[in-house]
Amino acid sequence: MTMESRKLQFTGRSTYVVSLPKAWVRERGLKAGDRVLIEVTESGDLLIRADASRVEEPRTKSLDISGLSPRQIERRVVSAYLFGFDELRITSRHRILPDQREAVMNILRRILGTEVLAETSHEMVVNDLLDFKEISPRSILRRMQVIAEFMFKNAVEAFFSRDRELAKDVIARDEEVDKFYLLATREIIEGIRRAGRANIDVPPEKAVHYLSVARSLERIADHSVKISSLVGRTPPEEVAGELRKLYAEVVENFEKASRSFFSGDVNLADAVLDARDKLQRMVSSLLEQIEDKPGTIGAFTLLDSFQRVYAYSADIAESTLDMNI
Repeated sequence: MTMESRKLQFTGRSTYVVSLPKAWVRERGLKAGDRVLIEVTESGDLLIRADASRVEEPRTKSLDISGLSPRQIERRVVSAYLFGFDELRITSRHRILPDQREAVMNILRRILGTEVLAETSHEMVVNDLLDFKEISPRSILRRMQVIAEFMFKNAVEAFFSRDRELAKDVIARDEEVDKFYLLATREIIEGIRRAGRANIDVPPEKAVHYLSVARSLERIADHSVKISSLVGRTPPEEVAGELRKLYAEVVENFEKASRSFFSGDVNLADAVLDARDKLQRMVSSLLEQIEDKPGTIGAFTLLDSFQRVYAYSADIAESTLDMNI
């Protein structure tokens, strides 16, 4: 944070004037005649923001995919999406090959708010239809949390009950979490870019924690898919009973971590982190029971996912502490 000194001037009969730093004005694309918003804080200080209602020029990005492989194209489209655009023009010096077009369409199916509005043999025009002002990173993370928790609980239920249909439903929902993860990442980056020009619920100094929570929720969803793929490998009943007890501890801490983040409750966050030793003892005991026993491959994999889900829950709790201490 930089601080500059400006002399207060008196003009006319009743107006006090202070000049704004030129670099600040340029960074926000302001010009003479534009409005700024002045807010009086609780401490009596003044907070100056660029007017969020000021009309901005549409951002157009160009992407030349000539000679690129489908994977390279997918990576570049995702990068463009995360950085933000109003219009993305995908072009080729020759013609867009069928596998290149399919790569574009494949990645667009995995991100929210985009649509191909025009297409020729040499160009695809993709528009971003979401309005930044109508969606917030916090609401996106809340939606991610609801889906990830649903997936985790149903994946474990499918595993123990051998319910393949329920497992398929969990796997199908992973794509939805991935979409929200990319959207959350993009909106947080956009919020930082627009700092001072829009009312966002993620201050720049907290953005890294929101990104961490989004990543943790996305990883928990991934492990739910992994657990769902184990249906049919149910371990011996004596081991299954202990795994159920561990699951109860893990899901409780996942729920506590989520509540701590959205409510800012540091006591709940501490409770999650304080559970680490208890969970580690339970894991060690289970490892001793299943070591070298036949038919326990599924148990090993499930145990690993439980450990990872708790670790990501602890990361969420740590983010809560970092933002509220």
